[in-house]
Amino acid sequence: MSIALDAALSGLKVAQQQINIISANVANASTPGYTEKTLPQTTQIINGQAVAVDATPITRVVNETLIRDVNQQTSVAGYASVQQDYFQQIQNFQGSPTGGTSLPDQVTNLKNAFTQLSQSPSDPTLQSQVLTAAQQTANQINNFANLLTGMRTQAEGDISANIKTINSDLNAIAQLNVQITTLAAQGQNIADLQDQRDTAINDVAKYLQITTSTNGNTVTVLTSTGQVLANDAAQTLYFTPANILPTSYYPGGGLSGITIGSPTGTDIGAQGNLGGRIGGLLNLRDQAIPQYTAQLDEFSENLATRFQSEGLSLFTDASGNIPPNTAGSYVGFSSLIQVNPAILANPTLIQQGTTGTPQPPDSSEVLNRITQYAFGNYQSQQATGNVNVSNVVPPFNSLFAPPLTTNNNVTGTVNLAAYPDFSTLPGDGLGLPDSFNVTLGAVGPKTITVNTTDTAASLVTQINTAFGANVASINNQGQLALNYKGDITLADNGDVLPALGLTAGTTTMPPPSFQVQIGTDPPVTISIAATDTTTNLLAKLNAVTGLTASLNGSGFLVMTPTNGGALSAIDVNGGPLAAMGVTISNVAFPPFRQNNLGPNGTISTGLLANSTLQDYISSSISDQSEAANLNKIQSEQETSYLNTLQNQNANISGVSIDQEMTHLIQIQSAYTAAAKMITATQTLFQDLLAAFPNG
Repeated sequence: MSIALDAALSGLKVAQQQINIISANVANASTPGYTEKTLPQTTQIINGQAVAVDATPITRVVNETLIRDVNQQTSVAGYASVQQDYFQQIQNFQGSPTGGTSLPDQVTNLKNAFTQLSQSPSDPTLQSQVLTAAQQTANQINNFANLLTGMRTQAEGDISANIKTINSDLNAIAQLNVQITTLAAQGQNIADLQDQRDTAINDVAKYLQITTSTNGNTVTVLTSTGQVLANDAAQTLYFTPANILPTSYYPGGGLSGITIGSPTGTDIGAQGNLGGRIGGLLNLRDQAIPQYTAQLDEFSENLATRFQSEGLSLFTDASGNIPPNTAGSYVGFSSLIQVNPAILANPTLIQQGTTGTPQPPDSSEVLNRITQYAFGNYQSQQATGNVNVSNVVPPFNSLFAPPLTTNNNVTGTVNLAAYPDFSTLPGDGLGLPDSFNVTLGAVGPKTITVNTTDTAASLVTQINTAFGANVASINNQGQLALNYKGDITLADNGDVLPALGLTAGTTTMPPPSFQVQIGTDPPVTISIAATDTTTNLLAKLNAVTGLTASLNGSGFLVMTPTNGGALSAIDVNGGPLAAMGVTISNVAFPPFRQNNLGPNGTISTGLLANSTLQDYISSSISDQSEAANLNKIQSEQETSYLNTLQNQNANISGVSIDQEMTHLIQIQSAYTAAAKMITATQTLFQDLLAAFPNG
């Protein structure tokens, strides 16, 4: 009977404990981090006979592997999520692709304003519109640059706040480890404390990718590279936020890493991607945003230098300067670029140009260079020879074999074709027949006899026969014309030359010549005298306004517009350009720099090097938009997977009200049965006592 009573009492006691646990489960069903608790039971056996029931320590219904998966995915989702938050700021700044306010739109508006002004270059209203478009472009660049620097500052602040949260969590984990170990040794309930510890570990996983290991009742939290963060003691993470400038960088450029144990301890960030939100923030601060800033700086520098190369320094810093186009010299220029103060003070410079001789008010030369070249792929046209003219000594023609010759022309003034024959030729009277001598260069003299029966055609035939070449002709005005590549000498044997409209004497062969034209400026004729040297030729060319002439390393003549734009060069007489092998080609702008950018020279833009201004900035914004969209998709996918894991974990570890009610009914039945057993035992005791006489 005693055994039955003990069994019933132990059953009541365990049932009461189970009811308490069920009550706690139901009450905390919606509490974050709470897991279902159970009370395992064991049977007390004495001499091989079950005599009572015992309750073992309360346990949690958890899947440790799934918990680790949730923590891992929490880090992955946190990394993508925090980057998406920042990328969205950039997308919001750029606005809708059709909104007309993006930086590519501003550049297009600027080009259109220049195109309109080129149609009416002296119109002050159109000049003002160009100035406004330029200011809007510079302001948009400044605003974007300031946004990017501000985002890095924001990331710096978020990292600092996250480190404080992590340190608080690590302290909590260490304290819970100690409490759990102590209570477990005393046989007390540790399940709720384990829930708290798991919650703190998962919170750390939001910010850092971590791993865990368990030794007894102690959980050790480590970084992904094996640095211990917490066990029965917590390590402290250190981070020093800085005042970020466009020139700030990590490591070594004024920005802090994340150290463990002390401000000078191991920099865990230097060991690889930390993962989690902090890993994402560090990537934004040190890689993604600096890359976007480098793209913007590269665009700003090329915008300024391409305009400058066409003779219009429209964009400068506040002092009117443009930094040199060398790696590292224009970091942060996008936050400084503005319209040249000189142009703000005198907008007519937009039409006149800021370099060289100012263009007249009705000239579109500078404006055409901007629209056709600054906004295009090419800086200018260039004339380049392929013959070494570096050692020319007088005469210049001695360089060439055969020497350069030019067309020499002697033309009469009388319409000889108007006479059926020369019997009525005025000015000669009855002097015919008569004659004159012709010497062509070193050939001759040849005597040409003029008879009364001669005609213009027969005179031409006689001259050409004498020299064995077509040197004479009648032009469209009926005049006798002599053409020869050399000196032409005429000598009269009577008085026939005046009758033919010719003058005695030597007509010297003109020197070789060609014309050069810069843009829409008037063409300039360059003559090469027999006594000229290369130095003389270069001096004549460099005297042409807007032209720069030199010899390249091979001794070839090179002619380039000083302020960019179009160049024309054509032979006039003697073919000197052809003899020097001169051809016209387009000169590309220096390519956009792709590598060795940013404050520490390690940033790559990821954009094409050979682009127009419009294509480059459009590609930059498109690249950023694509990165944001890809990250958004990744963030949604990683978050969705995290939700799936969390739901799986909740299905295993969470509290089911229905299941708890079922358990409660079962325990109530067991409780009722135990109570009846006690009642029955009590009745038996009373009956037993009643069987004995009083006393």
